[in-house]
Amino acid sequence: MTSPSRFPVIDGHVDMIYDLVRHHPDKPLEDLPDAWCSLPRLTAGNAKIIVSAFYCQDGCNGPMTAAENLRSLLRYADEYLKALPTIRTRQELAACFEGTGNAGALLLLENADPLLEFDPEVLKRRGFLIVGLTHAGRNRIGCGNKVENPTGLSEAGRSLVTRLDRLGFALDLAHLSEPCFRETVDIFAGPLVSTHTGIRAFCDTPRNLSDRQIRAILDRDGMIGLAAYPGMLSTAGEACIDDYSRQLDWLIRKYGPWGIGIGSDFGGFDTMCRGLEDHSALPRVAGLLAAAGHSDQVIAAVFGENWSRFFSRLLDSTPVNI
Repeated sequence: MTSPSRFPVIDGHVDMIYDLVRHHPDKPLEDLPDAWCSLPRLTAGNAKIIVSAFYCQDGCNGPMTAAENLRSLLRYADEYLKALPTIRTRQELAACFEGTGNAGALLLLENADPLLEFDPEVLKRRGFLIVGLTHAGRNRIGCGNKVENPTGLSEAGRSLVTRLDRLGFALDLAHLSEPCFRETVDIFAGPLVSTHTGIRAFCDTPRNLSDRQIRAILDRDGMIGLAAYPGMLSTAGEACIDDYSRQLDWLIRKYGPWGIGIGSDFGGFDTMCRGLEDHSALPRVAGLLAAAGHSDQVIAAVFGENWSRFFSRLLDSTPVNI
């Protein structure tokens, strides 16, 4: 059996920028070995690629503030994340995933309210591949998972979804309310994912995915990334590495391994999952999956190969005129 530390990892959702801006402002990533999502910890976990989330906060939604919030995140990444290069081609993806060098990043916009003023074609040219339509609250596009009595997409939201489809983005359904989830699945023809989620069968909250929602994504050859946030793993708000590996095991056995992946959400929360506090602990998860009877082929798929195939297809589908 392959050593658990040697399974290359693609993490489908990392809130690196959110964590660094809050706790380590004005310092480049390479000078922060002890940051939550640091280069040494990525290396220790064999994390080759992360999906780096550019999280636009709900408090900045609106025509005067949302686009500037996004611009500030882009400026921050340009200044302080030079050590984490953006992956733009299928060849760069393969070289990073299969190589021995530093980690690379794929880019995700979390909360698309800025795109009602900020041109999504500009975002695409910068290398962004995935857009999440909302965060937890209500924006000008639709309703997030914490909105009481949510409705579906707005007229502006439906128009944006159509444009994102045409531009070749994937949509991240994490955080969407159920009405917006259903409508998005109906009108968007492109790739669907939930980059960082929990499972309602274990933790019954609107933030987590129901069986119907999981199947809707997987039936479209999408991806489900399991988050390490205790609030999505347990209704008690406390969880440990055994809870995480048990739920990953459950997903694999119920739905098959080929659309399941890691979506840690590291950097995006404050209550730690005991034993799985950062990327350096991921080899322990691989060991627990092996002890549960999963083959090297299945573990390799869940740890990185599934995301690699998904992003290879997505990179190949980018319109040539973008």
